[in-house]
Amino acid sequence: MQRKSLAVISVAASVLVLLGGLMLFGVPHTGPGIGWSVFATDLEKVSALAFNSHGELFATLEKGGGKGELVRLGGTGSEVVLRGLNKPDGLLFLGDSLYITNENGRYGLTRFDGQVTTQYDSVAQAEGIAASADGSLLLIEDRKRDGRLLQFDPVNGTAKVLLSNLVDAEGVCESPDGAVWFVEKDSPNLSRIEHGEVLRMVDGLVKPAFLNCLDDGSILITEDRTNFGRLLRYRDGRLEVLARNLRAPQVAVFGADGALFLAEQNRNRVLRFEGI
Repeated sequence: MQRKSLAVISVAASVLVLLGGLMLFGVPHTGPGIGWSVFATDLEKVSALAFNSHGELFATLEKGGGKGELVRLGGTGSEVVLRGLNKPDGLLFLGDSLYITNENGRYGLTRFDGQVTTQYDSVAQAEGIAASADGSLLLIEDRKRDGRLLQFDPVNGTAKVLLSNLVDAEGVCESPDGAVWFVEKDSPNLSRIEHGEVLRMVDGLVKPAFLNCLDDGSILITEDRTNFGRLLRYRDGRLEVLARNLRAPQVAVFGADGALFLAEQNRNRVLRFEGI
């Protein structure tokens, strides 16, 4: 009888260990009606994602020391489009040009038109990037004490400071009503700038990273956590968890097919979600 009890305890312990392993290293857990699949793998330090006007998906590989890359993703794998970047993070198409933020190095912003690269040093340690309705770019700097939120003019290459003294700021976006939203990694808040004043709209975030303002007024938020990262949606003053158990999720963007593509950095892959 004692041996049987010990065997039961041993099996139960093994199950608990297995469940713990699945929670830590296993599959994402999604909300009701949301399905997921792996879209691309073997993408070391994948960070940002962006679709061009032809529906092609591009990604940055956030490697430092000038080893960062811009790649094009397809059905047969990935193709390197641009090398020599320094921890490339954000990615945004504006017309025929692609803008890439660099967290390290002298130039915080790179413009690539498919052949020629242009570097800008008016931005330092840039991370998040978003388009503004007036044709300018919103950039946010990931710095320890003196980060800035900038409005960048792509025509003349100048930057206007909208906000300063940010700490480890990462994500920025502009909602359809023209409001600018941002997060700082060590703050639990999603913040909004209104008439020059910063409003803390909601808390409860853990290491928030990238933002994506959607046409319906909601905002996608990722948490850059080594384990147990979440993909959330902010809408009408509330946070909704769309997926959890992610490992360092970064940028999330919608494709033309309505699916959501998310860079899961610590698993070196891109996930595809349906039903969001």
